[in-house]
Amino acid sequence: MNINLQDKLIEKYPEQFKNLKWVECEDGWYDMLDRLCYIIKREIERKAWIKEPLNDFGWQQIKEKFGGLRAYAFGGNERIDGAISMAESMSYSICEFTGEKGQPRKQKTDEVTGQIIPAWIKTLSDKEAERQGYIL
Repeated sequence: MNINLQDKLIEKYPEQFKNLKWVECEDGWYDMLDRLCYIIKREIERKAWIKEPLNDFGWQQIKEKFGGLRAYAFGGNERIDGAISMAESMSYSICEFTGEKGQPRKQKTDEVTGQIIPAWIKTLSDKEAERQGYIL
């Protein structure tokens, strides 16, 4: 993720990013991650209000792997774990680069020969897939 978007997340949710300084995914997932962090912030606030604080929550790693979001955290509870799982599932329908509707792609066409070759799995919109040479 570009440094400006990454810094924006860290500034908005410093208590969640106390142990993580790098978000290892493309910019298209920024909005999804921002919403996820907001949901987690609200759950932390809810637990504090009912006198069951979750002071130990924090991110260990946020990255892309096999075309999907992987978000590892410590602390939290079942609601936070569910929100993380939901975001990870949603990532397979959101383009990593543009944030538009996307789907996982695993094959690429060779620019010189036009042959289909195996490639890194990426979740891409149709337009971004075409730009990068990916096909279904």
